Amino acid sequence: MPDYLIKTVGNKKWIWFKNTNNYLQIEEEVYHVFEQLQQMNSVNEVINWCSEQYGLSQVKARNTVLQIEALFSEQLKEKIIVENEELNAEVTLSFYSAKYYRFHNAVFHFFYGTAELETMFHPLFAHLETNTNISEAHNIKLFIKEDAYFLNIDGNPTQSWLQNEDHLFKGQVFMEILNQAYSKKEEDWMGILHASAIGKDKNSVLFLGDSGNGKSTASAIALASGLALVADDFVPIDSGGRVLAFPAAISVKKQALSFLSKQFPELLKAKEYELKEMNKTVRYLAPKISPNSASHKVKGLVFIQYSADIDFDFEVMDKHLAFQHLVVDSWLSPKEENARFFMDWMADLPAYRLRYSNNEKMIEKINELLSDDK
Repeated sequence: MPDYLIKTVGNKKWIWFKNTNNYLQIEEEVYHVFEQLQQMNSVNEVINWCSEQYGLSQVKARNTVLQIEALFSEQLKEKIIVENEELNAEVTLSFYSAKYYRFHNAVFHFFYGTAELETMFHPLFAHLETNTNISEAHNIKLFIKEDAYFLNIDGNPTQSWLQNEDHLFKGQVFMEILNQAYSKKEEDWMGILHASAIGKDKNSVLFLGDSGNGKSTASAIALASGLALVADDFVPIDSGGRVLAFPAAISVKKQALSFLSKQFPELLKAKEYELKEMNKTVRYLAPKISPNSASHKVKGLVFIQYSADIDFDFEVMDKHLAFQHLVVDSWLSPKEENARFFMDWMADLPAYRLRYSNNEKMIEKINELLSDDK
C-alpha cells in the first residue's frame, strides 16, 4: 500500500505523504512523472519516457526527472523520530506564579516558571481564572531551562522544545487544554488552523490571511456587531470538520485600539503587553464564548485583508491558492483517515478573498455567508 494519498482537484493533484505528514500540490504533468518513477525499474527509463512524452531534449528531461525524483524522495523516506529531552519529573522546581483556569468542565492549574512564560499564556486565559483550589485540576508546569521550553502535565514525562520552536510549545499546551476540555485525544482532531472563527447559530466562517492582515481586528468588529467569536488565532477542527470553541482572548494591536475601544471601552483599561519576538504591542479582549457552545459547521474560508484604499472587494478565491495557504499555516493530523477527510473537506469548501475598509459591508457579507443554508 502506498505511503501517500492522492486527490484530484480540477487540473491539479493534492498529495499527502504519510511519513512526513506533508501536503504537496502539483500539476498533472509532474504527477505523471511521479507515477512513472513508481512503476519503472530505473530513473533512466523515466528520463527516456519523459523525453518522448513531452518532446524534451535528453538534458531537459534528465533535469526534470531528477528534480521531481528528489522532491518526492524527500517526502517518501522514513521520518527519523528525535525524542524530546526529558527531565526527571521529581526534580524540584521553583515557579514564578501559579494560576487556576476553568474551561468547560475542566480546571487547569498552570505553574509558570518565569515572568516570560506567564506573559505568553496568562493574558490569553485571564478571563477564565478562578480562585478555587480544586484537587482534580490538571497540573500544567511550564519552565525554561538551558535555552529550551519544558512542559510537564500531571507528572507525565516532560516534553521539551528549543526556544525557536515556541509556536510548537505553545500549540502543545493549547492541545492539552482542548483534549481535557472536550474529552478528546489528539487523533480526534482534523487540524488546528491559524485563523479566526466567527459564528452564528450553528454555522461559522473562518478568517485567514498573513499576520498583520487584520484577522483579529475583523473578529472583534464581528463580535461588536452581534456575531459570536468561536475561536481566535487557534481554531480547532474536529475529525468531522466542525469548529469547536477555544477560549483564548483576542489580541488587539495598537493601531486598532482607537477604533475598537469605542465598541469595547474595557480595552482602554486593559494592560498593554510588548511582544518583542513579534515586534508588536497588544492588549487583550476577553471573548464572549458560551461555555457550552456547540460545534459549528464551516460555511467558507475568507482570506481577509483590511485595506484603507479599498471600500469593499469580495471575490471567489482560487481553490488551489487557498489550499497552499492553509497547509502551510496549520497543524494537520498525521492520521491517514483524518488526512483523507481533510482533503475532501477542503475540496468541497468555498474560499473567498475579501479586502475592505467599510466595516458595515464586511459584516453584511459575513452575515450573508453565515445565513446560507446550503
